[in-house]
Amino acid sequence: MIKKTYPQEYLQKLELMGSLLREYRLANGYTQKELAEQLNIHRNTLSSAERGGNLTMLNLIEITETLSIDLHEVFHAGENSNCDL
Repeated sequence: MIKKTYPQEYLQKLELMGSLLREYRLANGYTQKELAEQLNIHRNTLSSAERGGNLTMLNLIEITETLSIDLHEVFHAGENSNCDL
C-alpha cells in the first residue's frame, strides 16, 4: 500500500482550521479537557485537531455546534484576515 501524500497547502489549511477551533474554545472559556469531556471525545483527539491533525467530520460538526462556530468560517479559515470571535 502506498502512503498518500497531500499538498502543503492542504496541511496549512488544517493548521489554520485547528487554530480557529482553539481560539473559539478559549473564547468560550473551555480547557481542552472540559470541552473533550462535554463532547465525549478523548482530549488527545481535540489536541490533535487544534494542531491541524486529522479530525472526523462528525467530530468537527460536534465541536462547531458546541462552540457556536459556522462551518463555513472553519472551512474558509485564513481567507479573511478580519476574523472576529
